[in-house]
Amino acid sequence: MKKVIIKQDIIIPALFAIYVFLLTKVILFKFGHIDITFLLDQLQSNLQNPASMKDRLLLFGNYIPFNEIVNNVQNRTSHNVINLLGNIALFIPLGIFLPLVIGKEYMSLKSVCCISILVSLCFEVSQVVFSIGTFDVDDLLLNTFGGMLGYFFFKSTSIEKSFFRI
Repeated sequence: MKKVIIKQDIIIPALFAIYVFLLTKVILFKFGHIDITFLLDQLQSNLQNPASMKDRLLLFGNYIPFNEIVNNVQNRTSHNVINLLGNIALFIPLGIFLPLVIGKEYMSLKSVCCISILVSLCFEVSQVVFSIGTFDVDDLLLNTFGGMLGYFFFKSTSIEKSFFRI
């Protein structure tokens, strides 16, 4: 019984925290170093000049669902394939962790879908607010699909049973 408690109360939350940190680092910092001073400068600049944020949204944002996905599939370069598959793969662990962290009785496909959309939206908005990326609705779709795949994987395998085995 003690092993189960340690896994549920310590190991799973610790792994989830590491995943969230790595997800943030990859999405917002593209494998570079985390520079808080830079982020604060970017935020201050955008708050002083909200028109620049609006211009970036209008000029560089993608609001047409499947526009970039279709473009990436039609123009398959290594960058485009990595972008498509990476957006999906990055959120697969979220779909696995949510029922483990929150509790499987509280998680359904619908709730995982909603949380995946919200988490992805937070990252997309953060990229705009800190001027470190662009808003792309297709990223929301791909990230959400990844979260749902992770949930399907969780439900269709014995992850939970093997992880909580005494």
